[in-house]
Amino acid sequence: MTAAAGDQIRDNALYAYRLLAEETSDIVIVRQPGGAVNFASAALTKLLGRTKNEIAHTNFLDHVHPDDIERAYAICAVPLPDQTLTQTFRFKHVDGHYLWLETTVRGIYDPASGELRNVISVSRDVTERLEHEFEIKAAQQRAESASKAKSRFLANMSHELRTPLNAVIGFTDMMRQRTFGPLGNEKYEEYATLIYDSGQLLLDLISDMLDMAKIEAGKLELNLETVDFNGTIEDSVRMLRDRAEQNGLELSMAIPAEPLFVTADKRAVKQIMLNLLSNAIKFTPAGGSVGVSLYTRGGFAIISVCDTGIGIPADDLERLGRPFEQVEGDPMIAKSGAGLGLALVRALTEKHGGALTIVSEEGVGTDVKVTFPMEAEKRAAA
Repeated sequence: MTAAAGDQIRDNALYAYRLLAEETSDIVIVRQPGGAVNFASAALTKLLGRTKNEIAHTNFLDHVHPDDIERAYAICAVPLPDQTLTQTFRFKHVDGHYLWLETTVRGIYDPASGELRNVISVSRDVTERLEHEFEIKAAQQRAESASKAKSRFLANMSHELRTPLNAVIGFTDMMRQRTFGPLGNEKYEEYATLIYDSGQLLLDLISDMLDMAKIEAGKLELNLETVDFNGTIEDSVRMLRDRAEQNGLELSMAIPAEPLFVTADKRAVKQIMLNLLSNAIKFTPAGGSVGVSLYTRGGFAIISVCDTGIGIPADDLERLGRPFEQVEGDPMIAKSGAGLGLALVRALTEKHGGALTIVSEEGVGTDVKVTFPMEAEKRAAA
Protein backbone atom coordinates (compact mmCIF):
# COMPACT_ATOMS: atom_id res chain seq x y z
CA MET A 1 0.00 0.00 0.00
CA THR A 2 1.39 3.41 -0.96
CA ALA A 3 1.77 6.23 1.57
CA ALA A 4 -0.86 8.25 -0.31
CA ALA A 5 -3.36 5.40 -0.07
CA GLY A 6 -2.68 5.04 3.65
CA ASP A 7 -3.19 8.76 4.17
CA GLN A 8 -6.48 8.59 2.26
CA ILE A 9 -7.74 5.74 4.45
CA ARG A 10 -6.81 7.68 7.58
CA ASP A 11 -8.50 10.82 6.23
CA ASN A 12 -11.66 8.85 5.44
CA ALA A 13 -11.69 7.33 8.92
CA LEU A 14 -11.19 10.71 10.58
CA TYR A 15 -13.97 12.19 8.45
CA ALA A 16 -16.32 9.38 9.43
CA TYR A 17 -15.55 9.80 13.14
CA ARG A 18 -15.93 13.58 12.90
CA LEU A 19 -19.25 13.22 11.07
CA LEU A 20 -20.47 10.74 13.68
CA ALA A 21 -19.44 13.05 16.52
CA GLU A 22 -21.12 16.06 14.95
CA GLU A 23 -24.36 14.46 13.76
CA THR A 24 -25.18 11.83 16.39
CA SER A 25 -28.20 12.72 18.54
CA ASP A 26 -26.58 11.13 21.61
CA ILE A 27 -24.21 12.99 23.90
CA VAL A 28 -20.84 11.23 23.79
CA ILE A 29 -18.22 12.27 26.37
CA VAL A 30 -14.75 10.75 26.72
CA ARG A 31 -12.87 11.36 29.96
CA GLN A 32 -9.41 10.51 31.18
CA PRO A 33 -9.12 8.29 34.27
CA GLY A 34 -8.52 11.44 36.32
CA GLY A 35 -11.73 13.06 35.10
CA ALA A 36 -10.44 15.50 32.47
CA VAL A 37 -12.67 15.69 29.38
CA ASN A 38 -10.96 14.69 26.14
CA PHE A 39 -13.98 14.88 23.89
CA ALA A 40 -17.65 15.91 23.93
CA SER A 41 -19.94 15.46 20.93
CA ALA A 42 -21.90 18.32 19.40
CA ALA A 43 -25.12 16.91 20.88
CA LEU A 44 -24.01 18.28 24.26
CA THR A 45 -24.69 21.79 23.02
CA LYS A 46 -27.71 20.80 20.90
CA LEU A 47 -29.53 19.05 23.72
CA LEU A 48 -28.34 20.81 26.87
CA GLY A 49 -26.94 24.11 25.60
CA ARG A 50 -23.68 23.37 27.39
CA THR A 51 -20.07 23.27 26.20
CA LYS A 52 -17.17 20.88 26.68
CA ASN A 53 -15.30 23.36 28.88
CA GLU A 54 -18.35 23.90 31.06
CA ILE A 55 -18.71 20.17 31.65
CA ALA A 56 -14.97 19.76 32.18
CA HIS A 57 -14.77 22.35 34.97
CA THR A 58 -17.93 21.49 36.93
CA ASN A 59 -19.15 18.50 38.89
CA PHE A 60 -21.82 16.95 36.72
CA LEU A 61 -23.88 16.11 39.83
CA ASP A 62 -24.38 19.86 40.31
CA HIS A 63 -26.60 19.82 37.22
CA VAL A 64 -28.61 16.72 38.18
CA HIS A 65 -32.13 17.06 39.58
CA PRO A 66 -32.00 16.78 43.41
CA ASP A 67 -34.40 13.84 43.40
CA ASP A 68 -32.14 11.89 41.01
CA ILE A 69 -28.75 12.44 42.69
CA GLU A 70 -28.55 8.90 44.03
CA ARG A 71 -29.19 7.33 40.63
CA ALA A 72 -26.74 9.65 38.87
CA TYR A 73 -24.08 9.02 41.52
CA ALA A 74 -24.24 5.30 40.73
CA ILE A 75 -22.52 5.88 37.37
CA CYS A 76 -19.69 7.95 38.85
CA ALA A 77 -17.77 4.77 39.66
CA VAL A 78 -15.22 3.53 37.15
CA PRO A 79 -16.67 0.52 35.32
CA LEU A 80 -14.69 -2.71 35.46
CA PRO A 81 -13.57 -4.35 32.20
CA ASP A 82 -16.59 -5.51 30.17
CA GLN A 83 -18.91 -3.81 32.69
CA THR A 84 -21.59 -1.31 31.69
CA LEU A 85 -23.26 1.11 34.10
CA THR A 86 -26.64 2.53 33.07
CA GLN A 87 -28.92 5.00 34.85
CA THR A 88 -31.76 7.34 33.93
CA PHE A 89 -31.95 10.77 35.56
CA ARG A 90 -32.87 14.40 34.93
CA PHE A 91 -30.11 16.83 33.85
CA LYS A 92 -30.51 20.59 33.81
CA HIS A 93 -30.50 22.46 30.51
CA VAL A 94 -28.58 25.74 30.47
CA ASP A 95 -31.90 27.64 30.47
CA GLY A 96 -33.06 25.90 33.67
CA HIS A 97 -35.44 23.14 32.57
CA TYR A 98 -34.62 19.45 32.95
CA LEU A 99 -34.28 16.68 30.39
CA TRP A 100 -34.42 12.97 31.13
CA LEU A 101 -31.14 11.32 30.07
CA GLU A 102 -30.48 7.60 29.82
CA THR A 103 -26.73 7.38 30.35
CA THR A 104 -24.48 4.37 29.77
CA VAL A 105 -20.87 4.37 31.00
CA ARG A 106 -18.07 2.00 29.96
CA GLY A 107 -14.36 1.83 30.65
CA ILE A 108 -11.84 1.60 27.79
CA TYR A 109 -8.93 -0.60 28.89
CA ASP A 110 -5.58 -1.21 27.21
CA PRO A 111 -5.71 -4.72 25.69
CA ALA A 112 -2.07 -5.40 26.49
CA SER A 113 -1.55 -3.91 29.95
CA GLY A 114 -5.15 -3.94 31.16
CA GLU A 115 -4.80 -0.35 32.37
CA LEU A 116 -7.75 2.03 32.18
CA ARG A 117 -7.25 4.45 29.29
CA ASN A 118 -10.55 6.34 29.13
CA VAL A 119 -14.12 6.38 30.41
CA ILE A 120 -16.77 6.90 27.77
CA SER A 121 -20.39 7.88 28.47
CA VAL A 122 -23.27 7.94 26.02
CA SER A 123 -26.40 9.87 27.05
CA ARG A 124 -29.68 9.71 25.14
CA ASP A 125 -32.59 12.12 25.52
CA VAL A 126 -35.57 9.99 26.65
CA THR A 127 -37.73 12.86 27.90
CA GLU A 128 -40.56 12.37 25.42
CA ARG A 129 -40.72 8.63 26.00
CA LEU A 130 -40.73 8.88 29.80
CA GLU A 131 -43.24 11.72 29.88
CA HIS A 132 -45.55 9.61 27.71
CA GLU A 133 -45.11 6.67 30.10
CA PHE A 134 -45.80 8.94 33.06
CA GLU A 135 -48.98 10.22 31.39
CA ILE A 136 -50.18 6.65 30.77
CA LYS A 137 -49.42 5.67 34.37
CA ALA A 138 -51.18 8.75 35.72
CA ALA A 139 -54.21 8.03 33.53
CA GLN A 140 -54.30 4.43 34.80
CA GLN A 141 -54.11 5.64 38.39
CA ARG A 142 -56.93 8.12 37.78
CA ALA A 143 -59.03 5.41 36.19
CA GLU A 144 -58.39 3.02 39.09
CA SER A 145 -59.22 5.74 41.61
CA ALA A 146 -62.42 6.59 39.75
CA SER A 147 -63.37 2.91 39.62
CA LYS A 148 -62.77 2.49 43.36
CA ALA A 149 -64.74 5.65 44.11
CA LYS A 150 -67.60 4.37 41.96
CA SER A 151 -67.58 1.02 43.72
CA ARG A 152 -67.57 2.68 47.15
CA PHE A 153 -70.42 4.95 46.10
CA LEU A 154 -72.49 2.04 44.76
CA ALA A 155 -71.88 0.01 47.91
CA ASN A 156 -72.82 2.90 50.22
CA MET A 157 -75.87 3.90 48.21
CA SER A 158 -77.05 0.30 47.95
CA HIS A 159 -76.98 -0.06 51.73
CA GLU A 160 -78.74 3.27 52.20
CA LEU A 161 -81.49 2.37 49.72
CA ARG A 162 -82.14 -1.16 50.93
CA THR A 163 -83.13 -0.14 54.46
CA PRO A 164 -86.17 2.03 53.57
CA LEU A 165 -87.01 -0.23 50.62
CA ASN A 166 -87.27 -3.28 52.87
CA ALA A 167 -89.74 -1.36 55.00
CA VAL A 168 -91.82 -0.42 51.94
CA ILE A 169 -91.88 -4.05 50.75
CA GLY A 170 -92.65 -5.40 54.22
CA PHE A 171 -95.54 -3.08 54.98
CA THR A 172 -96.94 -3.44 51.47
CA ASP A 173 -96.88 -7.21 51.83
CA MET A 174 -98.84 -6.89 55.06
CA MET A 175 -101.43 -4.85 53.15
CA ARG A 176 -101.57 -7.49 50.40
CA GLN A 177 -102.02 -10.24 52.97
CA ARG A 178 -104.71 -8.16 54.76
CA THR A 179 -102.94 -8.75 58.06
CA PHE A 180 -105.10 -6.16 59.87
CA GLY A 181 -108.24 -6.58 57.81
CA PRO A 182 -109.50 -5.67 54.32
CA LEU A 183 -108.33 -2.47 52.65
CA GLY A 184 -111.87 -1.47 51.74
CA ASN A 185 -111.37 -1.08 48.00
CA GLU A 186 -110.16 -3.44 45.29
CA LYS A 187 -108.07 -0.66 43.73
CA TYR A 188 -106.06 -0.36 46.94
CA GLU A 189 -105.26 -4.06 46.77
CA GLU A 190 -104.20 -3.70 43.13
CA TYR A 191 -102.00 -0.73 43.97
CA ALA A 192 -100.49 -2.56 46.95
CA THR A 193 -99.57 -5.47 44.67
CA LEU A 194 -97.99 -3.11 42.12
CA ILE A 195 -95.99 -1.38 44.86
CA TYR A 196 -94.85 -4.75 46.20
CA ASP A 197 -93.78 -6.05 42.78
CA SER A 198 -92.00 -2.80 41.91
CA GLY A 199 -90.24 -2.83 45.27
CA GLN A 200 -89.03 -6.37 44.68
CA LEU A 201 -87.66 -5.45 41.26
CA LEU A 202 -85.88 -2.44 42.73
CA LEU A 203 -84.50 -4.52 45.60
CA ASP A 204 -83.15 -7.08 43.13
CA LEU A 205 -81.46 -4.32 41.15
CA ILE A 206 -79.92 -2.79 44.27
CA SER A 207 -78.71 -6.21 45.41
CA ASP A 208 -77.08 -6.79 42.01
CA MET A 209 -75.40 -3.37 42.19
CA LEU A 210 -74.10 -4.11 45.69
CA ASP A 211 -72.71 -7.48 44.64
CA MET A 212 -71.13 -5.97 41.54
CA ALA A 213 -69.53 -3.22 43.64
CA LYS A 214 -68.10 -5.84 46.02
CA ILE A 215 -66.71 -7.86 43.12
CA GLU A 216 -65.07 -4.86 41.47
CA ALA A 217 -63.62 -3.76 44.83
CA GLY A 218 -62.28 -7.28 45.40
CA LYS A 219 -64.25 -7.61 48.64
CA LEU A 220 -66.63 -10.41 47.70
CA GLU A 221 -65.68 -13.54 49.62
CA LEU A 222 -67.17 -16.93 48.82
CA ASN A 223 -68.71 -18.98 51.60
CA LEU A 224 -67.68 -22.40 50.33
CA GLU A 225 -69.67 -25.47 51.33
CA THR A 226 -70.89 -28.70 49.76
CA VAL A 227 -73.73 -27.69 47.44
CA ASP A 228 -76.33 -30.02 45.96
CA PHE A 229 -76.47 -28.74 42.38
CA ASN A 230 -79.53 -30.89 41.59
CA GLY A 231 -81.49 -29.38 44.45
CA THR A 232 -80.35 -25.82 43.63
CA ILE A 233 -81.53 -26.18 40.04
CA GLU A 234 -84.84 -27.68 41.13
CA ASP A 235 -85.42 -24.81 43.60
CA SER A 236 -84.62 -22.19 40.95
CA VAL A 237 -86.92 -23.79 38.37
CA ARG A 238 -89.71 -24.05 40.93
CA MET A 239 -89.36 -20.35 41.83
CA LEU A 240 -89.63 -19.21 38.19
CA ARG A 241 -92.08 -21.77 36.81
CA ASP A 242 -95.11 -19.51 37.40
CA ARG A 243 -93.41 -16.64 35.56
CA ALA A 244 -92.60 -18.92 32.63
CA GLU A 245 -96.17 -20.20 32.44
CA GLN A 246 -97.55 -16.65 32.59
CA ASN A 247 -95.33 -15.83 29.60
CA GLY A 248 -96.63 -18.86 27.71
CA LEU A 249 -93.33 -20.79 27.90
CA GLU A 250 -92.43 -24.40 28.52
CA LEU A 251 -89.81 -24.70 31.28
CA SER A 252 -88.02 -28.03 31.50
CA MET A 253 -84.94 -29.47 33.18
CA ALA A 254 -82.67 -32.47 32.67
CA ILE A 255 -80.55 -33.36 35.70
CA PRO A 256 -78.77 -36.57 36.77
CA ALA A 257 -80.70 -39.11 38.79
CA GLU A 258 -77.96 -39.14 41.42
CA PRO A 259 -77.26 -35.92 43.38
CA LEU A 260 -74.26 -33.95 42.16
CA PHE A 261 -72.33 -32.31 45.00
CA VAL A 262 -69.81 -29.50 44.33
CA THR A 263 -67.84 -27.33 46.72
CA ALA A 264 -69.17 -23.83 46.04
CA ASP A 265 -70.98 -20.82 47.50
CA LYS A 266 -74.62 -21.90 47.65
CA ARG A 267 -76.00 -18.36 47.51
CA ALA A 268 -73.81 -17.52 44.50
CA VAL A 269 -74.86 -20.66 42.61
CA LYS A 270 -78.52 -19.86 43.29
CA GLN A 271 -77.98 -16.30 42.10
CA ILE A 272 -76.33 -17.54 38.91
CA MET A 273 -79.24 -19.90 38.22
CA LEU A 274 -81.93 -17.27 38.85
CA ASN A 275 -80.16 -14.72 36.64
CA LEU A 276 -79.76 -17.16 33.75
CA LEU A 277 -83.32 -18.42 33.96
CA SER A 278 -84.76 -14.91 34.32
CA ASN A 279 -82.86 -13.77 31.22
CA ALA A 280 -84.01 -16.78 29.22
CA ILE A 281 -87.67 -16.28 30.22
CA LYS A 282 -87.47 -12.53 29.63
CA PHE A 283 -86.19 -12.81 26.06
CA THR A 284 -88.20 -15.82 24.86
CA PRO A 285 -91.53 -15.03 23.13
CA ALA A 286 -94.73 -16.87 24.04
CA GLY A 287 -94.87 -20.39 22.64
CA GLY A 288 -91.13 -20.92 23.10
CA SER A 289 -89.23 -23.05 25.58
CA VAL A 290 -86.48 -22.77 28.17
CA GLY A 291 -84.47 -25.81 29.23
CA VAL A 292 -81.96 -26.36 32.04
CA SER A 293 -79.50 -29.24 32.05
CA LEU A 294 -76.74 -30.38 34.41
CA TYR A 295 -73.89 -32.75 33.59
CA THR A 296 -70.19 -33.34 34.24
CA ARG A 297 -67.25 -33.36 31.85
CA GLY A 298 -63.49 -33.40 32.43
CA GLY A 299 -63.70 -32.69 36.14
CA PHE A 300 -66.18 -29.84 35.74
CA ALA A 301 -69.86 -29.53 36.61
CA ILE A 302 -71.64 -27.79 33.73
CA ILE A 303 -74.99 -26.00 33.92
CA SER A 304 -76.62 -25.15 30.59
CA VAL A 305 -79.61 -22.83 30.14
CA CYS A 306 -80.95 -23.03 26.59
CA ASP A 307 -83.87 -21.06 25.15
CA THR A 308 -85.66 -20.55 21.84
CA GLY A 309 -85.70 -16.79 22.30
CA ILE A 310 -84.85 -13.83 20.10
CA GLY A 311 -81.13 -14.57 20.18
CA ILE A 312 -78.14 -12.24 20.32
CA PRO A 313 -76.42 -10.56 17.35
CA ALA A 314 -72.94 -11.95 16.73
CA ASP A 315 -71.38 -8.48 17.01
CA ASP A 316 -72.80 -8.08 20.53
CA LEU A 317 -71.69 -11.41 21.99
CA GLU A 318 -68.22 -10.16 22.92
CA ARG A 319 -69.41 -7.31 25.13
CA LEU A 320 -72.04 -9.35 26.95
CA GLY A 321 -71.05 -10.05 30.51
CA ARG A 322 -69.64 -6.56 31.07
CA PRO A 323 -71.35 -4.48 33.76
CA PHE A 324 -74.30 -2.39 32.51
CA GLU A 325 -74.12 -3.82 28.99
CA GLN A 326 -77.45 -4.72 27.40
CA VAL A 327 -78.40 -6.18 24.04
CA GLU A 328 -81.91 -5.76 22.70
CA GLY A 329 -82.61 -7.96 19.72
CA ASP A 330 -86.07 -6.54 19.09
CA PRO A 331 -86.58 -2.80 19.64
CA MET A 332 -90.34 -3.38 19.90
CA ILE A 333 -89.85 -5.45 23.04
CA ALA A 334 -89.42 -3.37 26.20
CA LYS A 335 -87.33 -5.13 28.80
CA SER A 336 -86.33 -4.05 32.29
CA GLY A 337 -82.90 -4.41 33.87
CA ALA A 338 -79.59 -2.65 34.23
CA GLY A 339 -77.40 -5.09 32.32
CA LEU A 340 -75.88 -6.53 35.49
CA GLY A 341 -77.27 -10.08 35.27
CA LEU A 342 -74.69 -11.68 32.98
CA ALA A 343 -71.90 -9.55 34.46
CA LEU A 344 -72.69 -11.03 37.87
CA VAL A 345 -72.95 -14.53 36.44
CA ARG A 346 -69.53 -14.19 34.79
CA ALA A 347 -67.90 -12.65 37.88
CA LEU A 348 -69.35 -15.19 40.32
CA THR A 349 -68.49 -18.12 38.03
CA GLU A 350 -64.91 -16.95 37.54
CA LYS A 351 -64.63 -16.37 41.30
CA HIS A 352 -65.23 -20.13 41.62
CA GLY A 353 -62.51 -20.81 39.03
CA GLY A 354 -65.06 -21.56 36.32
CA ALA A 355 -66.08 -19.92 33.06
CA LEU A 356 -69.10 -18.54 31.21
CA THR A 357 -69.71 -19.29 27.53
CA ILE A 358 -72.51 -18.00 25.32
CA VAL A 359 -73.63 -19.44 21.97
CA SER A 360 -76.48 -17.65 20.24
CA GLU A 361 -78.15 -17.11 16.89
CA GLU A 362 -80.66 -14.37 16.14
CA GLY A 363 -84.18 -15.69 15.81
CA VAL A 364 -83.13 -19.19 16.90
CA GLY A 365 -82.14 -18.94 20.56
CA THR A 366 -79.33 -18.81 23.08
CA ASP A 367 -77.37 -21.42 25.04
CA VAL A 368 -75.48 -20.16 28.10
CA LYS A 369 -73.13 -22.53 29.94
CA VAL A 370 -71.38 -22.05 33.28
CA THR A 371 -68.68 -24.48 34.42
CA PHE A 372 -67.55 -25.15 38.00
CA PRO A 373 -64.39 -27.09 38.94
CA MET A 374 -65.32 -30.12 41.02
CA GLU A 375 -61.89 -30.35 42.65
CA ALA A 376 -60.26 -27.71 44.85
CA GLU A 377 -56.93 -28.08 43.01
CA LYS A 378 -58.51 -27.12 39.69
CA ARG A 379 -60.23 -24.14 41.32
CA ALA A 380 -56.92 -22.89 42.71
CA ALA A 381 -55.17 -23.39 39.35
CA ALA A 382 -57.91 -21.46 37.54
